Amino acid sequence: MASPAPPCGPDASPAMESQASLPDHLTEDILLRLPTAADLARASMAGPSLRRIVTDHSFLRRFRVLHPPPLLGILSDPFIPAQPPHPSAAAAGTLAGTDFSCSFLPSRERPWIRRDFRDGRALFCVAPDGDDRALVREVAVCDPLHRRYLLLPPVPQDLSDLVYHCQPFLAPAGGDEVPADAPLRFRVMCLAKYQTQLVLFVLSSSGGCARPWHAIPFDGWSALVAQVSEGEDVRSSTAFGNRYYAHGCFCWAIPGIGKLLMLDIATMEFSSIDLLPSPWSNSQMAFVEAREGRLGLFALSHNRLLYSISGSIEDDPPRLSLMGAVVPLPLDYVYYIIGVAGGFLLLHGFQDNPESYPSFEMPDPDCFSLNLQTMKLERFCGTELMMPLKNQLLYAGFPPSLSPPTI
Repeated sequence: MASPAPPCGPDASPAMESQASLPDHLTEDILLRLPTAADLARASMAGPSLRRIVTDHSFLRRFRVLHPPPLLGILSDPFIPAQPPHPSAAAAGTLAGTDFSCSFLPSRERPWIRRDFRDGRALFCVAPDGDDRALVREVAVCDPLHRRYLLLPPVPQDLSDLVYHCQPFLAPAGGDEVPADAPLRFRVMCLAKYQTQLVLFVLSSSGGCARPWHAIPFDGWSALVAQVSEGEDVRSSTAFGNRYYAHGCFCWAIPGIGKLLMLDIATMEFSSIDLLPSPWSNSQMAFVEAREGRLGLFALSHNRLLYSISGSIEDDPPRLSLMGAVVPLPLDYVYYIIGVAGGFLLLHGFQDNPESYPSFEMPDPDCFSLNLQTMKLERFCGTELMMPLKNQLLYAGFPPSLSPPTI
């Protein structure tokens, strides 16, 4: 017997009739106009056909390009979510109970250490002898929401006796070369610094497997090291600042030699440009995406947040120019830059007037988010932690219902 036709006429809802009359590509175009991932999640519950479209990998990639994932919280221990009235608070609530420590990883003699987080995936490593600077051997990529993990091949140890700094991290996996119907993939990178060499080890996923690591040396590293003044310590003078990602490039400030190291992940080529002189030196710096392919630079200096926009990073050579603006900050706080994610710069603020509070009743510090589009500063969350949250990882993503259950 043929299946009964869907209801029509007075018994059919207008939503069902309009949805049934629209082809998938028009429905996708409508769904892509929804402003937030939370709205998309609610739309997906309207029926199986909408759910099928919303959970399709190619549709999710298109949506993420148009709507960057919101900043939901800080991956501290425990997880610190965005709090009302911040616009990310509702989506952050869906992460309650998530095992961000990934306790489901297989036990090891030394503990797993969370080293990075991107696109809903966490990178964990076990360092030999407990030395975070050493070239890591055991690496795992985890999906905390669905309690899945993938153990990766060990990082090569060709120059292990000479390494004095190691920085494993996740890189964006997407690209036009990835088929539209393929699962969301990942890339793991490990930046290893030696006395006179800088080598990037790269591993890419292929389906549920991982391809072997391959090494990419930076031929210009010895020339940068040569700029260290005589008598100064090479290691401290070439120490990296925090890692940032903008317009397809990873960026590391090297204040000791006044350089910004950049890695183009499309070409896998390194380059370096000059950092600006004072007041940018000896300040906390963060690099962000600015308009028209430009690089934005934020710096904290004496409780002022300074902002500058560079020339295009496609210039040869790229250049930073001092076109400064000052973003107003509440004056009774001391600030630290936590990081950049989901279209926000996150600051940790400590109130700077302890004499106005009774002893043993110090106020809790606050976190503030700066919207990089509107430059609006608002309270992100409170925290009981009295130590600065510098160098903490940030969670930017979607509600669990939009996260594909795959590594």
